[in-house]
Amino acid sequence: MMHLIRLELKKGGFTSYLWGSLLAYAIIACFIMVLYFTGNNLGAEGFQNYEDALNAINTFVLATFIIYASVLLSKLIINEFKDKTIHLLFAYPINRKKLILAKLSIVFFWTFVNVVLANLLIDVLFITINQIFGYVSGTLTITLLVHHAIYVLLQAFGAAGMSLLSLVLGLRKKSAAFTVATSIFIVMIVCSSNGNFNLASIIAVPLSLAVLGILITYLSFRNIDRVDVD
Repeated sequence: MMHLIRLELKKGGFTSYLWGSLLAYAIIACFIMVLYFTGNNLGAEGFQNYEDALNAINTFVLATFIIYASVLLSKLIINEFKDKTIHLLFAYPINRKKLILAKLSIVFFWTFVNVVLANLLIDVLFITINQIFGYVSGTLTITLLVHHAIYVLLQAFGAAGMSLLSLVLGLRKKSAAFTVATSIFIVMIVCSSNGNFNLASIIAVPLSLAVLGILITYLSFRNIDRVDVD
């Protein structure tokens, strides 16, 4: 399995996606800084406390990497079914399920790691900036950080599993555009805020969608060894 994953990483040219992730970190960080400074200097509604700020960062990170995952899924799976290059891969003496699982594992762990790492880096940046300017009041406690760390890990799993929902729908159309559009629709429903509330903040929602995404993906590929690929 690890050999297949390494081959997929080498074939996929994932260096460009690494740079893409770093760029996404920078854009999210800049957007958070804009909200931080304009919300307090221009009288707009800024972050009320540390918990509010950290949750906002997590929401932007989730939205970004759920959509990013759909791009990876399009490259690794959707386009291969669309262009029928998957026929060539299936012609090799490799278990089809293992091949698909290797591709899915890359996207799942890529999304999980990026959500965790982006939260970590941007949270540290935000806390450091606030230590200098002090616009966000309140005390940053160890208890808050521990609870937030657990929350982010659960959200990262939720985002990684949830991203698979766009694959299932995109595969029916064999369309990369439809896959990305589906992920954007999911983000709009789960991450859109009404005040300080969004569905993603209810941890059961992303976790349930993650389980649903994993289950539907399994059902979609469970017979891949025994059926002809269109």
